[in-house]
Amino acid sequence: MKNSVKIILLNPLFEYSRKSIYNVISKHDPPLGLIQLSAYLNQNNVSALVIDLNVEISNYSELPNFFKNLISQYDITEETYFGIPFLTTFSKNSYELAFFIKKMFPKNKIVAGGAHATFMPNEVLENENIDFVVRGEGEITTLELLQGKNINFIDGISYKEINDNEIKLKHNQCRKRIKDINILPIPDYKQLKIERYRPVLGSYKSLPAINIITSRGCPGKCTFCCRTFGNYTSFLNAEKIFDIIKYLINNFNVKQVNFYDDTFTLNKKRVIELCRLIISNNIKIDWTCFSRVDKVDNDLLKLMKRAGCYQIMYGIENFNSDVLFDINKKINIEKAFEVIKLTKSNKINTRVSLLIGNPKDTTDILDYNLQQLRKMKPDIVVFNITTPFPGTELFNWAKSENRLLTEDWSMYDGKQAVMKIDGMSEKQIYNYYHKMYFKFYFRLAFILVSIKNIQNFTILISYIKVFFLLLKFFIKRIFSR
Repeated sequence: MKNSVKIILLNPLFEYSRKSIYNVISKHDPPLGLIQLSAYLNQNNVSALVIDLNVEISNYSELPNFFKNLISQYDITEETYFGIPFLTTFSKNSYELAFFIKKMFPKNKIVAGGAHATFMPNEVLENENIDFVVRGEGEITTLELLQGKNINFIDGISYKEINDNEIKLKHNQCRKRIKDINILPIPDYKQLKIERYRPVLGSYKSLPAINIITSRGCPGKCTFCCRTFGNYTSFLNAEKIFDIIKYLINNFNVKQVNFYDDTFTLNKKRVIELCRLIISNNIKIDWTCFSRVDKVDNDLLKLMKRAGCYQIMYGIENFNSDVLFDINKKINIEKAFEVIKLTKSNKINTRVSLLIGNPKDTTDILDYNLQQLRKMKPDIVVFNITTPFPGTELFNWAKSENRLLTEDWSMYDGKQAVMKIDGMSEKQIYNYYHKMYFKFYFRLAFILVSIKNIQNFTILISYIKVFFLLLKFFIKRIFSR
């Protein structure tokens, strides 16, 4: 007997642009939003299936056979919905997937969610293959839709209303945020083929490694940041996070977790509680997180190190105070230097992110940034080209000032210039993206320090792969000019 399914949540097939360094050093991340949604729906007796096409097929020409196999396993009726996440960079892939689904299942409904659908609901709904858009948090809205609640009374949903052959786009009022996300079940990791996922090269110490998100929302107001959940921040408590870690260890033999919260240490109290739970229960787990330089201190770093933290990513973005003010990144550069030094003194590796092509950037400022990075000496630097994603203050500014070079969303990958600024040309921004990677990493001093910091065989293999893949990437770029 086939298993019945009410909704099939499909992560679109995608790949990074060949212009992106991530094309050579990164594999795909697991679809955490989909497995959280499926866990909630299944908990409420609405059968949900998650499929990440990135680990199932190599191209969309394989979809017909893939769905034939799926139909042989599951009872897919005309009442079965399909859900597709829309991220700006890969929205083209989501539209393509919707086209294939509608062609194969013309009577079934397709639901779009995710950041791009949340901030661009008209664009998404105007696509003939999309029936509904779920904006913001998707759990309650999707559940009510699948349970058959009157569409007019479902908060957070957008849909098409057809009267006399005229289609009108309707947007119901926004849904209030879930105040306590601890009520949500543990994400349904069992629906994923976890062994096929691997973090970015250079960002893991132990394998298997998997990602976790333990909060929603961000109180910051950086102009380049897309806040799908708004400024209100809700947190999983330490006990719930600890339960998730134990679940991953017991079920998948996970040896490392990566906390993908915007600022994991925003709530210091729960980080302290989590660290103490890990230490007191003698749990052996390596972990990484993202933080801000104003959200850690020496005592916290010491405790995090004892609990298994071995790498922290800090968002610096720029070393010029005028640029930082303009993008509303409220950090102090002197403090940043102190915290990087403090983190390293606690034997925790440091990753730093920098943006290239901010509205007030110039070549002189970026050269200065490179000098300061060499002085700061982080273990890893991640460079991205400043990108005005829909839903950000930066996008609204660029759109209103006619500074968008394109609205081809596939180019919004943080590796290509899509916005005009006064101080640099598009070509200069793109060249500096590669120049800064090359000049930071391909230095004898950096290579020697990296070798000294190698802690185990897994890191050694990762670093060797990174070095040769980056070298190959830069050689290709030189000869393609």
